[in-house]
Amino acid sequence: MLRTLNMLSTLIIEDTRNMNLEQIAEAYRESLNPSLLALAFEKTYKLIINISAKYYGLTNEDIASFSLEKLDMCLQTYKSGQVNFSTYFTMTLMNKFREETEALNTQKRKALFFSDSYEVMVENGFDLVAATCEDNEIMDTLTQYKLTEKELQYCSLILNGWSNSEISKMMGVSVMTLSNMRKKLREKLMPLALEF
Repeated sequence: MLRTLNMLSTLIIEDTRNMNLEQIAEAYRESLNPSLLALAFEKTYKLIINISAKYYGLTNEDIASFSLEKLDMCLQTYKSGQVNFSTYFTMTLMNKFREETEALNTQKRKALFFSDSYEVMVENGFDLVAATCEDNEIMDTLTQYKLTEKELQYCSLILNGWSNSEISKMMGVSVMTLSNMRKKLREKLMPLALEF
């Protein structure tokens, strides 16, 4: 974010620094001058930082990119006399950040419930076993979902870090059987998706 601010600050024309956001929007609509967009970004920088602090999972590059995209749109579509520009931009940017973080959460849930194995989830950065959570607590939670003994055994082995090929040997079943078991587990444990 700071790098973007520093880069854009070089584009600002000193004569325009005294303009407020409503004046910048009016002038920008007529000319689409990049120096006005840079000035608006500078004036809304702290606001953007404050808004983005409420949304997790977005990188600084994402925040800068989405902010510039929505700032450009808001400058072009703002109509004076309704709400002030800051309020208009805040609502637009919050909607964008919410949309993007919800998309991240959806992708995380898909990775958890549709991946082929625990190893794939870990490789993708999604570890079901939280450092603060004990295996017994997890197993107690899983028993509430009416899992069979074999399903509970599979979950316990996964929690202890065994691979699917090792689990198939330990349980005396084929990898295909484990695949079918995972499918049934995804269906039974679907309510847990809301917690991830």
